[in-house]
Amino acid sequence: MGLKHLFYSASSAISPSLEHGLTNADTELPPCNNFLKVLVNPADPNIDVIAVHGLNPLNAQSHAEATWTSGGKLWLSDFLPKRIPRARICLFGYNSNIAFGSSAAGVREQGENILNHLEQIRADDPHRPLIFICHSLGGLIIKRALVHAKADSTYKHIWESTFGLVFFGTPHQGGNNAGFGDVVAGITRCVSKSPGNTFMDALKGNSLFLSTITDDFRQLLEDFQVISFYETRPLGRFGIVVDPKSALLGLPGTRERQIPVDADHSGICKFANIEDPRYILVEDNIAWMISNATSHASKRRRSGEQACSDAGNTLRISGHSNKTIQAGYANQSMTDGNDNATDQVGDRNRSDILGTGNTVTQVSMGVTGVLLLGVKFVLGK
Repeated sequence: MGLKHLFYSASSAISPSLEHGLTNADTELPPCNNFLKVLVNPADPNIDVIAVHGLNPLNAQSHAEATWTSGGKLWLSDFLPKRIPRARICLFGYNSNIAFGSSAAGVREQGENILNHLEQIRADDPHRPLIFICHSLGGLIIKRALVHAKADSTYKHIWESTFGLVFFGTPHQGGNNAGFGDVVAGITRCVSKSPGNTFMDALKGNSLFLSTITDDFRQLLEDFQVISFYETRPLGRFGIVVDPKSALLGLPGTRERQIPVDADHSGICKFANIEDPRYILVEDNIAWMISNATSHASKRRRSGEQACSDAGNTLRISGHSNKTIQAGYANQSMTDGNDNATDQVGDRNRSDILGTGNTVTQVSMGVTGVLLLGVKFVLGK
């Protein structure tokens, strides 16, 4: 048996792209397969949905799209927007190869990579709710990314804005056939001179690397809503690739929906028809999560606005030579006249003045600012 045929057989258990044969083109390193591409961009988005693919051991082209495609239909862009018209839907592509054309960048590096992409694409609204849809290894990368986002203030808005995670066959405790795939991948890398990475370590149940990801993410479990889809059909002779024990986080029903799908590991997130009962099951649950996310964000915004309204003072002055002092936050002063003086200490204060010879002092310095303003008031300056 040739090396390519051996590798094809071993890695069929962990990649959805292996329904295609290996060609010479599959062994060539593409110019770049690292991107965050916008698939659907509504005029007024109220949520970002990011899809993250899994392992691509044969370096198949367009693997990021192929993961979610069946019968020429990419359901993320062909079906889902009809139900969720205001969702901006993006596709994250990265080098997830383990042999042919592999990269030294592994789980940790790709987690940081997607954070950097998200920071740039969400600059217009960093607080917009965020949901990740992940297949297999993609779920482990997002778990690692969120651990990093919480620890690094640069990406805190990403962690704070993430409402939910949708996992398709993610091996939280490792996959059933990762060990054999690791051996074959190692042989292949020796022949092809491709660098190694941590992807296979993340897929092995007894891996210290996977245990570290799991332990770190455990601290964040209460921060998100989770939907876990798991396979119920064997992938050929390899059987069930990610069994329910590994595919589920084991959270209470209020935090995690655990849903079986009548498909194997490769087909669990591929749908050719919008009327497919499996797709309807997936869409209904994703729509439920998005509805919760946008509703939660709307309530949080209204709560914040109300808090500002309750805490802030509004002062209207008409006349001349008046003196106004406001301390706190979200205060508003409206002055009409001449030679008036307004001092404001705190955050988000606003002063509107009409007239001549008016002065305004605004300080955002907390306690220090209040003390300085008090001294100024006592001295009458």
